[in-house]
Amino acid sequence: MGMKKLIYIFIVVCVLPAFGFAQEKNASKEELQVHNINGKEYYIHIVEAGNTLYAISRKYAISVDDLKKENPRLSEALTIGDRLMIPLNNIKVKDLKKSPEIDGNFLLHEVRNKSTLYSLAKEYNIEINDILAANPALDQGLKKGMTLKIPVAKIKSEQNTDEYIKPAELSPYITHKVQGKETLYALSKKYNVEQDSILKVNDGLAGGLKVGQLINIPILKETKKEPLETAVVYDSNAVKQGYALSLLLPLYVDSLENLTDTNYHQTQKKRKKLLNKAQYGIEFYQGFKIAADSMAKLGLNLEVRLFDTAHDTARVNQILKDSSFKATDLIIGPLYLEEFMLAADYAKRNKINIVSPVKQSNKILLGNNFVSKVATSEPIRNRFLAQYMADSLRGEQVIMVYPDNFKDRNRAKSLKQIYYDQTSALQDTNAAGGLVEVMWMQGDFDKLKEKLIEEEMNTLIVPSDNQAFVTQFLTQLNLLEIENIQVFGLEEWQNFQNIDVNYFQNLNVHLVVSEYIDYQSERMQSFERLFYRYYELMPEKFSVLGFDVGMYYLGLLNNYGLNFEVMFLGLQEEQLGRKFEFLKTGIESGYENHSVYLIRYADFQRYRVY
Repeated sequence: MGMKKLIYIFIVVCVLPAFGFAQEKNASKEELQVHNINGKEYYIHIVEAGNTLYAISRKYAISVDDLKKENPRLSEALTIGDRLMIPLNNIKVKDLKKSPEIDGNFLLHEVRNKSTLYSLAKEYNIEINDILAANPALDQGLKKGMTLKIPVAKIKSEQNTDEYIKPAELSPYITHKVQGKETLYALSKKYNVEQDSILKVNDGLAGGLKVGQLINIPILKETKKEPLETAVVYDSNAVKQGYALSLLLPLYVDSLENLTDTNYHQTQKKRKKLLNKAQYGIEFYQGFKIAADSMAKLGLNLEVRLFDTAHDTARVNQILKDSSFKATDLIIGPLYLEEFMLAADYAKRNKINIVSPVKQSNKILLGNNFVSKVATSEPIRNRFLAQYMADSLRGEQVIMVYPDNFKDRNRAKSLKQIYYDQTSALQDTNAAGGLVEVMWMQGDFDKLKEKLIEEEMNTLIVPSDNQAFVTQFLTQLNLLEIENIQVFGLEEWQNFQNIDVNYFQNLNVHLVVSEYIDYQSERMQSFERLFYRYYELMPEKFSVLGFDVGMYYLGLLNNYGLNFEVMFLGLQEEQLGRKFEFLKTGIESGYENHSVYLIRYADFQRYRVY
């Protein structure tokens, strides 16, 4: 019954509906779209490489002074990626109609009637020879309708300063969200900058550091910059009447439909193999559909378009070339790295937000601030473990044990450094000296036994995902039958099939994980009942993931529209199996989720500690 039901669901959900989407807007018209922000009307200009204050002021027919007044951060430097607010009230409408466009370091001027090189040089305060040098076609004479390049760098500023014609530069900061018990000292060590430098670019931090506060960390140079909160504004124009969402999942529909084999058993074998491969996509969609239906009841007007990627880059490229795909407001998937990179590049070019719902390399976030990654990376989980060691295991006998291999040595080294940074920040020298290291070699168990103290709690940190080592180590440790012991391990241990479950109970094992489902909670049990009504099946983990991703992102669309930067930096939620706590990974990079749990094994169940 279960497999038949699964196949039925698969056939139903994989029919791709041909939704009618609006045509892609003209790029220039979209750029001059009116945004209502805090009760005032603005155009929004995204600063690109080569832009200057002068060029932007000419493009929008607004004075540089008015531009700087509305955007206080411009008192320091124009940086690539800045969102400049152009107030409509200050625009000279008559001049706007004939204002030049910007092309890198040039203004593009369309020659009008009675224009001469002299009048153009006077208009832009530039030498005639500089115009001639940038426009070789002028050898044939100046003609109406020609587009001339005006080199901004050659313009002579009336204010006698280079500030107005200086090209935009990379931002000199990264943004840091303050975590619990973080100090200026710890931040200065983490980013290798002086404490005074951090204070200088954050107006002295008169109120001190506060958990959740966003502060600037100087990277390239020390300059004063407004906190990020002032740059992140709510844009009412990003709230729409309805939204289009594209879901890219590996479903293998064509392969299943085209199965042909004279041998019935061979056909069934191939079908089963394809369905196993499609299982994750099917389960994810099942949970996501329930979330979409739930949000529709709350008033969200949503069109979901389901695309079968078939784990095929050629298929993904074909999907991305579909003209209707450009009209989407949000992309979820694909699930495989190579395919996701193709879709992410497309999303960046077309300024569409895209979600990676599964574990992927953090390289998907680099240089693409339209990407958000739901699965928490190993460095984030390890940082949590080190902070927990410093904050909650102080005063205990803490022994870190790891095998002698490159990967585990590096992980242990990183963990130890973060631990020492945390204990130094807490000014707890006793805690910092309480960490004992044991690099595990074959036959070293007696050396470890000597370090255990029967009368005290012995805490063993084992930062290894080497299954052979972990299995052997826990087996030998369990033979000691020591009561005062607790072992902290990694998320990967959950998938080790050859470890006796009794060891996890006897050794009081704790694991740092990125997701946790409490099957005893009323909320989860309610979801299981609803899921069964939909599919006559009980939900799997990927169905819970699909539901969680759907509820979070669709909830954001319903409440905040496409104000994604506001969402990620200002809203934290917890769904059935994971938290959603996003932090930006870099100036021009995407957002990573910091969902972390600490679970403990007892009474043959998993309990949430944190």
